[in-house]
Amino acid sequence: MTETARPRRSKGFYAALISFALLAGAIGGGLFLAQGSLTSLLSRFQVEDYEGEGGPATRIEIEPGDTGADVARKMVSADIVKSFDAVYRDMLRTDFTIFPGVYEFPTQIPGQEALRLLIEGNGKITLTSTIPEGFRISQIVPQLASDFGLSEQDFVSAIATIMGELPDQALNAEGYLFPATYTFDPGVSAQEIINAMLRRTETELAKHDITLKSSFDVIRLASVLQAEARNVEDFYRASRVFLNRLDIGMLLQSDATVNYGTDGKTVTTTDAQRADLNLYNTYVHLGLPIGPIASPGGIAIDAALRPADGSWLYFVTVNLETGETVFTDTFAEHLVAVKEFQAWLRANPGFND
Repeated sequence: MTETARPRRSKGFYAALISFALLAGAIGGGLFLAQGSLTSLLSRFQVEDYEGEGGPATRIEIEPGDTGADVARKMVSADIVKSFDAVYRDMLRTDFTIFPGVYEFPTQIPGQEALRLLIEGNGKITLTSTIPEGFRISQIVPQLASDFGLSEQDFVSAIATIMGELPDQALNAEGYLFPATYTFDPGVSAQEIINAMLRRTETELAKHDITLKSSFDVIRLASVLQAEARNVEDFYRASRVFLNRLDIGMLLQSDATVNYGTDGKTVTTTDAQRADLNLYNTYVHLGLPIGPIASPGGIAIDAALRPADGSWLYFVTVNLETGETVFTDTFAEHLVAVKEFQAWLRANPGFND
């Protein structure tokens, strides 16, 4: 009978066993060697990070197009965080938008805290200026210079550059710097600010399908309404009064235009002021003043284009505190309202300043 055949091992099989043994030895030896420097090995996987509340504040500028990695590098460079990964690893796990601008952070803070401040945006530095409705350029320029830390001459020069966009009849940019709150990042120029104010006026006019170049009469009337009216409904009634007067060739007789032409400082005007021959004086010259007298807001512009219905030819504010105004058709009725106003002034002399 024949002997049972034993399986034969190939040379490749033994070679594999030898290779495995050598590999196991190498791994074992490597592990043995690493035990002496385990702390050094693990440190390569640890992230350097600050602890504590941080130090003095510093600023970085995040520019349009900056990625999370760019922001992380800027934070490291400014010593806000200790290492790139201290903040960047958490950025990768967070869904948020980075808005360009100048940001202020404490120095030497944990990466998570730096990311929280960035996401909340509370550290974003902005410059803001609020221009009230009815301000003149002579008031706007100093306000902007103070709020944005620029010189008044910077704004005067910037205003000069926009004249080509205004109506050909415009003597200056009065009335075309829209009154609103403007917010910019640090480093904004006077030209950028003035351009934004003009664009805002252009946007307001576009709501009525009016261009800057064709807006002269609208802005002239709106500027007078802005100076004369207080309560919303009175803008539309005063607009009707002035348009009724224009229709019949009657002097507008607006004290606001008198004050502008004579640089008046009080609510009422004097006989001498009303007799002054300057071209803004609507007690002397028929029609609208030669140019706008202030910056009108959206309501004034709307009222100039959509006056209330009525036959009024006169109006007078009888209470400067509340803005209560009386509108009348006849001069006799108007005189009664004027006496009411004069009585109120006597009782409240401080309001005529």
